[in-house]
Amino acid sequence: MKNLSNIKGFTLIEMAIVLVVVGLLIAGLLAPLGVQRDIRDYAETRTVLSDYKEALIGYALSQTPPHLPCPDTDNDGFEENRNGVGNCVNAANVEITAGDVPWATLGLREQDNWNNTYLYRVSANFSNNNGFILGILGDNTILNIAPVNGGTPIAQNIPVVVISKGKNGAGGSDDESENDTADANFVSHEQIDVAANQFDDVVVWLPATILFNRMVTAGKLP
Repeated sequence: MKNLSNIKGFTLIEMAIVLVVVGLLIAGLLAPLGVQRDIRDYAETRTVLSDYKEALIGYALSQTPPHLPCPDTDNDGFEENRNGVGNCVNAANVEITAGDVPWATLGLREQDNWNNTYLYRVSANFSNNNGFILGILGDNTILNIAPVNGGTPIAQNIPVVVISKGKNGAGGSDDESENDTADANFVSHEQIDVAANQFDDVVVWLPATILFNRMVTAGKLP
């Protein structure tokens, strides 16, 4: 019989080196998978946002006179009520223009791929149920960067805006913070992955020209 004492095994150092190498190989495989998942998540979110634009047009087409839905401010997915003059109001009867997208009213997904609700802002003269007419202007503005940093408009007089806050949620840069506010200014540009200026919001908007064209084509306007 062979002398068992002559059979050599791995030393602790050798085992540690093997584990490190295996760990590096696994990390190298997981990193591309993470990137692929992010690409897929953003693509799916953009598709849903595109569906929201069509759903908003469909909602307006279904209303007589045509108007857009109110925001959702009580987290039930349905648009809020309107007051006696037709403007959107919350449970305290305060007029509103911003909140979450009324996903249940529109029949679409509640959350994006990172489990955040879609944000929504609509101009009061487009959501008033007395109806909008040709030529009226929305009050939303899309900027290239936040106003505090000298942003300039890339789209103006927009009736309605819908936003996904992206993978990082609320974020903290000036550009992302601008999209958290209830005012009428929003920022849209390419993604930035630098800590101080991080931006991964996905912003879509429905220009009045497209909305009017669909209403006229369907015979809802003028």
